[in-house]
Amino acid sequence: MQDAKEQIRQAVDIVDLMGGYMAMRREGRGYVALCPWHDDSRPSLKINPDRQTFKCWPCDIGGDIFSFVMKIEGVDFREALEMLADRAGIDLAPQRKQGDQDSQFDRRNLYKAMAWAEGEFHQCLLKSPEAEPARQYLLERGINDESIQRFQLGFTPAKWDWLLGRAQQAGGAPAVLERVGLVAKRQAGEGFYDRFRGRLMFSIRDARSRPIAFGGRVLPGVGESNPDRPEAKYINSPETPLFSKSEQLYALDLAKEGISSEQGIVVMEGYTDVIMAHQHGITNAVAVLGTALGERHVPLVRRFTDRITLVLDGDEAGQTRTMQILDELLALFVAHEINLQILTLPTGGDPCDVIASQGSEHFRQLLSTAVDALEHKIAAVTNGLALAPGTHASAQAVEEILGTVARAFPTGGSASSVGLLREQQVMSRLSHKFGMGEETIRTRLSAIRREQASRNRPKFSSQQQSTTQEVAPRSEHLVLSAWEKELLELLLHQPEVLPQLADGLPAEAIPNAFCRQVYEQSLELHRAGSAPSFEQLMLATEDNEEKNLLVECDELGQEKSSSDTEQRVKDLLALVAKQKQQAWQYSQLAELNQNRLDPEHEQEVLAELFNTYKRRQAGSSPTEG
Repeated sequence: MQDAKEQIRQAVDIVDLMGGYMAMRREGRGYVALCPWHDDSRPSLKINPDRQTFKCWPCDIGGDIFSFVMKIEGVDFREALEMLADRAGIDLAPQRKQGDQDSQFDRRNLYKAMAWAEGEFHQCLLKSPEAEPARQYLLERGINDESIQRFQLGFTPAKWDWLLGRAQQAGGAPAVLERVGLVAKRQAGEGFYDRFRGRLMFSIRDARSRPIAFGGRVLPGVGESNPDRPEAKYINSPETPLFSKSEQLYALDLAKEGISSEQGIVVMEGYTDVIMAHQHGITNAVAVLGTALGERHVPLVRRFTDRITLVLDGDEAGQTRTMQILDELLALFVAHEINLQILTLPTGGDPCDVIASQGSEHFRQLLSTAVDALEHKIAAVTNGLALAPGTHASAQAVEEILGTVARAFPTGGSASSVGLLREQQVMSRLSHKFGMGEETIRTRLSAIRREQASRNRPKFSSQQQSTTQEVAPRSEHLVLSAWEKELLELLLHQPEVLPQLADGLPAEAIPNAFCRQVYEQSLELHRAGSAPSFEQLMLATEDNEEKNLLVECDELGQEKSSSDTEQRVKDLLALVAKQKQQAWQYSQLAELNQNRLDPEHEQEVLAELFNTYKRRQAGSSPTEG
């Protein structure tokens, strides 16, 4: 196992690995990125390509390639090891036999099932006579063969057990297909049935291009239809261990390069909208998955960009949906310092039709006219109103806009300089547009904020903690004293001091179990004739928190690289001796207080304690560091 971990560590570069999940930029000898594990407004995640580590100090998360995959994918060490082995093309020795139920439902097996299904749907679209209506539909929509291949479009016949039958032939388990949402259990009796039937299939992938779900579009004339129970035009996979619709975006894996080059992301509503956009060179387009753009999308988006353009269909329904959630979107993206712009297409149009009929250049021109989300709100509220100062309509418009501003822009200590500037610009604009004094508008804004705060104040006692995000406390076994951290820093950066440490510091003198374990491992390597290395000590543990602590000590030790190493060792050993002496004194005092010593021993202890006291007073104690 240790050899396999070392092979994988050498084969997988942490910069390439993390670059597949987030946008990074060079800073000095390393890289920085926005941390996906806290509300990061500036790049706090540091990547060290020399040590092959990462560290976010604000949220106290760090480690190596294994730690990163475990954290970002939510998997255990073995699954992370297997995923990285697949990436590196390294064969792992078979794992100890699991129970059948556990083994078939591990994430690696679920990903394999989804990849298999994607291939089956795709080949059916390309070759099956039953897929002719789907091929004709794509032709009519202007979607070419290259896009069909690039997006791995597929088709499933209008049969209750088409996929189940193919899985049986391939030796697949229906229970696994059910776990990933491809089949469902029959309500009456035993058995399963295909969830998707008679539909054009859109493969939904994660940022690493792994199929995790499907969207299916019903096609006219395919299969049986019941006028009393019409089928939904689109259905998506249900929530599964691999898929949550409110955390994913369609085609993000294909849009990453475009997002980087365009420095922004274009969010649409439909699968075909995105496919047509990419087909015409607008490669930073993605789509939501049957849900509105929301809070759980933020960590995903923030990995790649801080600028979003939300494209709205030109129909009234699309406008209404957005206006219903616009206040929440504004508050959400302002809080995360994401620039949200909105493009409303001409009446009745959707991106697919506009691009197909008028071309990509026309659509790019439309994108250039997208307005700030707050500007969109102001325009929508004031559309068609007579804005003469003092009119009822004018007052209502100001009130609604200020309600949005109050929700969107934080105030007080939580407001950023950018937020304060934007708020000031809004106040100036409203004053000019409605002919009202800026101070009057600001006074009303403050009143609305107080009203909102009163309505939203949580109903709990003062003893209850707030929900403000805090760094999770470190596990008790990883709470080290200052000298124990100093010891780890020396081991990681100056392993040549081990002989000196070994003579003066017995392992049993180290209180913390993890620190003692690392020290003992280092001594064993030293006795075997090799100096311990950072890489060896990192590979020796599979625990994320322990890896994080080693990275922390490595970073802190690097900052002390120019200090006097010999003096640091002397100080450390002197401190350990002093603490040992103090521990002896405390134990002897306890014995004295409880009258447990015989008279002769009691006199010896009193004499030693008195002499120690005199040495300290004289400032010449040999244990002073």
